Amino acid sequence: MVQPAGDGVQLLHASIVLLVLSWITFITRISVRVWRKATGWDDILMFIGILLFTVTASLCIVCCYLGSGQLRAVLPASAIMRGTKLFFIAEYFYASSTVFIKASIAMTLLRIAESRRRYKWIIWSVIIATIISCIVFIAGISNICHPITTLWGETTTGTCNLDLNSDVSFFFSAIEIITDWALAFLPGALLWNIQMKSRVKFSVAIILGMGAFASCATIVRLRYLTLYSNPAEFMFGTGRIGLWSIIEEGIGIIAGSLHALRPLLSLPIFGGSTSGNTNGSASANKYLRSGGGHPGMRPDINLDTFHQLGDTDGDGESSKHILKETQVTMMRSERTASPGEYDRSQVLGWKQNNYEG
Repeated sequence: MVQPAGDGVQLLHASIVLLVLSWITFITRISVRVWRKATGWDDILMFIGILLFTVTASLCIVCCYLGSGQLRAVLPASAIMRGTKLFFIAEYFYASSTVFIKASIAMTLLRIAESRRRYKWIIWSVIIATIISCIVFIAGISNICHPITTLWGETTTGTCNLDLNSDVSFFFSAIEIITDWALAFLPGALLWNIQMKSRVKFSVAIILGMGAFASCATIVRLRYLTLYSNPAEFMFGTGRIGLWSIIEEGIGIIAGSLHALRPLLSLPIFGGSTSGNTNGSASANKYLRSGGGHPGMRPDINLDTFHQLGDTDGDGESSKHILKETQVTMMRSERTASPGEYDRSQVLGWKQNNYEG
């Protein structure tokens, strides 16, 4: 073991901080989803992704104490051998984690896309492209050396082609950037025709598209991939490459989970208030249960249908719409929302109306 220095210090701090923040964000995400009864495959995929990210970050932390980000001249041979081997293993977990994180964000959009086929094809194309790029990347780095133990010095008679590592890394990063930006623009298109205020629609689209911010780290990472081509200073290159890889995945997990946290803004602790909606619906429910209202209405109908995604940003226009919708609701018989509408509303963070005019 050696003392972290150079780029290894930044890699160490980034790994610890992003590991803690990503787990806090993910646990909060799952808590909100369970509270909203809106858990789905996107949560399962993100769980697998954060587990793989945890292994990647942990290996990078160990590599920091084996000379990551430092020149060969100041490192003992044993540290270089162990550090190179562990970072090589970390690359497998990095690529696999990226697939599950990206797939989780894509599955969230699939739950919103509902029956719009063209958007579903685009989202599935993103998932398939990410999987293919991961397979190519893993197959490429597995063939850097023959035998692979030559890479970290256990075998001295083999041959290596470290340019292959740079090439497959460039290919993998390029696909990641393209798919990141595709997922960034899709939320705006998916929410274009959904009934909600423009300000709220814009904010939700931004939140859903924030997972693409990880591509910024991927772009920066491209600059340092050529460091793989120098076999003598492999451990020095792992410092910056590892740093931006960790930042890429950490941001992906955190940003990809933010949309699920928006319902927390309606809680009183965050300044949210539902008193106006609650009082109005409670009075109407009490009136119906006492036998009033339209003869065709059931006495146990819950009229608490006002808790929309943007109710904390209410304005005159939205109030008029709510009043109008309430009047129509009281005059019509019960109609249950379709499963797709309910699922989409829960994912986006608002309660879908059960009755529509």
